[in-house]
Amino acid sequence: MSDVSAASLSAMYQETLLAHHRAPLNRRAIANATHTGSRKNPLCGDALQVAVRFDGDSIADAAFTGQGCSIATASASMMTEVLRGRTRDQALALVDEVESMLTGGTAAPNLPFGLEALRGVAPFPGRHGCATMSWLALRDALHTRS
Repeated sequence: MSDVSAASLSAMYQETLLAHHRAPLNRRAIANATHTGSRKNPLCGDALQVAVRFDGDSIADAAFTGQGCSIATASASMMTEVLRGRTRDQALALVDEVESMLTGGTAAPNLPFGLEALRGVAPFPGRHGCATMSWLALRDALHTRS
């Protein structure tokens, strides 16, 4: 990849992350959530709660509440958008895929288009925890019931 195209891709990822931070999608409570989970980073004070509601075997609604840095907020916003219609197993596989892409450097070929901007965080190990916070809360939520 040329330096120009790498720089363009990085700028696109950064702009997408900033847009999700400025106007996060699905930042709200779900009164009838079937599963909830939360994560907190005691070093920086970020704390996010994730809630999902299943209708049958698939996720009908997903949302988050709490406060986080720009990357934590953007990641939670993007996550809630791609969860609808997925089964529990598909959602858990997506958690693994995102975590692996960020922390293990894998290509993550099954990453949905709506999550592509998270690739921009991968080169910054110090920010992996920010990007994975909501995903780990989702994993916790899917292993428990509200």
